[in-house]
Amino acid sequence: KLSEALTNAERDDGVRDLLAFYDEHAISMPDYQPMLSGINEISSFYTEIFKRQEIKTFQRQTLEVIDLGRTIIEIGTFKKELILSKKDSLLSLTGKYCHIWKVQQDGSLKIKGEISGFYHPVDHPETLVVPLQTHGGGTAIHPEHEIPIELRAYNALMEKYVKAGAGALRAQLFSDDGKFMPFAHPTVTGIDKLKPYLIAYDTHGEGFRFDSISVYTYDFEYFDGYVLEYPKFKVKWSTPSASGRAEGKNVRLWKRQQDGSLKLYLEISTHNHL
Repeated sequence: KLSEALTNAERDDGVRDLLAFYDEHAISMPDYQPMLSGINEISSFYTEIFKRQEIKTFQRQTLEVIDLGRTIIEIGTFKKELILSKKDSLLSLTGKYCHIWKVQQDGSLKIKGEISGFYHPVDHPETLVVPLQTHGGGTAIHPEHEIPIELRAYNALMEKYVKAGAGALRAQLFSDDGKFMPFAHPTVTGIDKLKPYLIAYDTHGEGFRFDSISVYTYDFEYFDGYVLEYPKFKVKWSTPSASGRAEGKNVRLWKRQQDGSLKLYLEISTHNHL
């Protein structure tokens, strides 16, 4: 019911109704938009976005709910059809989302974290980006020494495996039933599909190299058997004839294994438009 009401508020351009679903310190990570931190940035983003677009249809479908006690994770898909204010054509968008709900003292729920990404590239992604004077999500909430050493270690492995093009090793960070929701691509589920996908994903042409890779934890929470992480990444790459950079943000749900290690049950990745 909450997900349906949230969808209706966005479809009807109801900024006030929409913001009522968010915790004051919520983290929001829409595709292409740099991370939004706190209700003021989320309000500024949606106020501007609602001016730019006229939503014709919007549906969400909840696929999975993970109950962590005082936190509930909702994973689903969406389909949205809209017209941008400066264009006449109908734009059709499909993708995946994750809402992280915080149980309030009275038993109600508010969003404390969210991420949404598309299954496909989007034409004119700049229309989905709102420049903000201040970005609370610009730097990590915690200094590095406050990040648990196991999360720092896993992020260091991520950097190492991506830089080396070692997709098979990167796949080992996922649980057998893990889900990877990459940028501009449908969900990949299960290690049998994840391994060949990541091998292909991390294979680059001759002369390609990563000049720098940074993967770090913006925020995190520990639960019984799970760790919820909000990481960010920055990459610079080059070839003999070109160079570029990419950056973005993720939601990861790590699942504690019997041997005490962590494996990724869920990773959703979105990019910032640069």
